Amino acid sequence: MAEQSGILREAARRVWKSQRILWWFFFVNLVLASLSTRPLSIRLAQVTDHSLQSQRLVQGFDLGTYSELISNPDVARGSAMSESNSAIFIFLIFALFLTGGILATYLSDFKLATSQFFEACGTFFWRYARLFIFMAIVISPILFVSYELLAWSGRVIFDHGGPEKTGYWMCLATLLLTTFVMMCVRLWFDMAQVRALVEDERVMRHTLARSFRLTSSNFGSLFWLYFRISFLAWLGLLLGMWLWTRISGQRSGLSFSVFEIVLLWWLGTRLWQRASEVVWYQRHVVAAAAAVPVVETAPVPGPPTADSLPTT
Repeated sequence: MAEQSGILREAARRVWKSQRILWWFFFVNLVLASLSTRPLSIRLAQVTDHSLQSQRLVQGFDLGTYSELISNPDVARGSAMSESNSAIFIFLIFALFLTGGILATYLSDFKLATSQFFEACGTFFWRYARLFIFMAIVISPILFVSYELLAWSGRVIFDHGGPEKTGYWMCLATLLLTTFVMMCVRLWFDMAQVRALVEDERVMRHTLARSFRLTSSNFGSLFWLYFRISFLAWLGLLLGMWLWTRISGQRSGLSFSVFEIVLLWWLGTRLWQRASEVVWYQRHVVAAAAAVPVVETAPVPGPPTADSLPTT
């Protein structure tokens, strides 16, 4: 426990030391979100500006009014999905590109120069892109099975032949199990990224296999480290949502600030996870490899030479 607390403290120190990474993530996310939501905001303004029912959304949140609003053809909510998907894809590529530089920064005890940071980004971008493709292949069947189980639990809910709460318990169990499995997969690929950078491995299949053995053999300490930060991230999200429900609709600026603080907390905890994984790898793998004693053996004598023969 004390060792894990030390890893968390050291990781938090490294995140704080390189907090410019966090602010860049926050700024890019804010810009992309503003650009992707502006077309929908304009269409919503055209529909609600002269509507008395809009007060039900301005001064609170009315589900019926919201459902009626998004079903309006003038809102064209379906087109907002393509606008948001474009922003999500751009942010995904941006985050994937910076991952190499981020891990290299947390690996070093000194501040990387800008050229060194982007050199690490470019060096590991394609390797991490291949890891992302492998991760998509792994999680696809998990999502498919989860979807089928949720659909099955939904049918049980509306089927009154069995116990009343059976479907709800099945739905909750499916969500919890899916969350646990997805966290395990994400931890596995996180460690694969760390290993690829520290060991400078180029063949990602080998990296995945070795990272799987490393993660499974140290699952308890790694998952507990990962879960504690994830719990804080979800706790901050729930606290932010609770504050948002307590804020009056007239304080739109305060409501916006709450959401931005939650976003900043969410990004910060994710970077804290990555730094913790790097520190753990340094202390458990790199340090262990350096502590292995090197046994020096005497050189094997070669065939005698003319100079080594005795003289008479």
